[in-house]
Amino acid sequence: MNEIEYEVRDRDLLAFNEHLAFETAPVKKHFRRHQAQVPGFMVLISLLLWFYYKDTLSALYVAVLALAWGFGVPAYLKWSMRRQLSRLYSQEDKDAVLGRFSLRIEKQDLVETSSRGETRTPWADILRIEATPKYAFIFVTRESALIIPRATVRKGNLHEFVKAADESIEKADPTV
Repeated sequence: MNEIEYEVRDRDLLAFNEHLAFETAPVKKHFRRHQAQVPGFMVLISLLLWFYYKDTLSALYVAVLALAWGFGVPAYLKWSMRRQLSRLYSQEDKDAVLGRFSLRIEKQDLVETSSRGETRTPWADILRIEATPKYAFIFVTRESALIIPRATVRKGNLHEFVKAADESIEKADPTV
């Protein structure tokens, strides 16, 4: 039986919501615009000023502004998104999601144990598992998942657990 124990913190909940947001096309487009397109246009203006008008000082100012925009605006947008996401959850919601958890793989179910009791989720109800460098997300619906932060795994091997859970999901999937 494969089992892991871990703890979900406030910042892990925010990281999951950021992960979901960055998967959507409008957010990707918005960040791409402020990271590359606007600064790229400013660099073109800077090059025009430097090559055509021979105005080095103005070209330098515009190039520095392009760099500041390319790094500063996306950082501000991320900060603003985190602030909005942190207001999204009430204390009741946070109490239900945050804390220490244990996940166990059984033949028919994924068993989640916490201070609130035991929850069984059939493998057929689990959509997918996404692993990132810092997290593993076990999606139960399109917008909700079990959040497993790699940094807080206390017992068990997360890599082996994800591999075994992925195999169980594939076995239970009726479309395969």
